[in-house]
Amino acid sequence: MAYAQVSDMQARYPNRDLVQLTNEDPTQTTINAAFLSTFLADASDEIDAYLEARFALPLSDPPAILTRLCCEIAMYHLNALRPIHDLVDAKDKYEKAIAFLKEVSDGKRTLGLSSDSEEPADPSSPQVVMDQNFGGDPALPQRVFSRGTLKGF
Repeated sequence: MAYAQVSDMQARYPNRDLVQLTNEDPTQTTINAAFLSTFLADASDEIDAYLEARFALPLSDPPAILTRLCCEIAMYHLNALRPIHDLVDAKDKYEKAIAFLKEVSDGKRTLGLSSDSEEPADPSSPQVVMDQNFGGDPALPQRVFSRGTLKGF
């Protein structure tokens, strides 16, 4: 599933740039939508590679931020086809988009989805084992710092 469409790219970037980036023929005056759609699909696949670590895909209602990230990633890859001086701004946005996706994948950032904000496990739940003396051996000293002693810090 593509997170962005050709119309999303047109809303974010000048038509002149999209025409130049999607056509080899400099006399063309229209965007090559099929070519651009390929880059948007590739960008969506790249996003999914990060998101699949935390979410069931495809997302039923993808947040708007994924549309922007998809456009920025596609623009980076489109600019990579051109001379190096065209790539600087696109590369910066691409690196920021990938850094954001890595943070989402690592659980440091959210997408704002309801399934995205999992609560930490309740310490009293049976899935969490709290060991107050480093392995249960009574010969070992008790912990100095614990959730109870650090409460409020």
